Amino acid sequence: MKRDWDLLRKQLTNIEEGRNVVADIPEEPTWGDGISGEEYDKAFREYRDVEERILGHLELLVDAGFIQGIQIIRGADGAPYYGLASPRLTMAGHDLLDTMRSSSIWESIKSTAKDKGIELTFDAVKALGAFALKQLAG
Repeated sequence: MKRDWDLLRKQLTNIEEGRNVVADIPEEPTWGDGISGEEYDKAFREYRDVEERILGHLELLVDAGFIQGIQIIRGADGAPYYGLASPRLTMAGHDLLDTMRSSSIWESIKSTAKDKGIELTFDAVKALGAFALKQLAG
């Protein structure tokens, strides 16, 4: 899975605003309903891809200490499963979201990183956010 910073930003915002952070996971397809085995397999793969993307990014935020109240575990097949118990941002999560919240600052962070050839990491986002704020403040 490739890290998607825009998805991470959305997830942090959803948690802060009390929205369902897993709402974008579609309903798992069911066998039957007049679809062929091939169609079911395709639908199930698409479902798993979306689920893996969303839960995988939440797992990154949990592992980095930015959110609490979410547990992601991996099954024997590597598939993620989750449990929610009042998801919330940690202080570090609030700090990260504050850095990423403004659309203009967020776009500046991404373009500066691209222009300078810097890979976005959590630390780079914070540092580039401070740089972008200084430039905007003038």
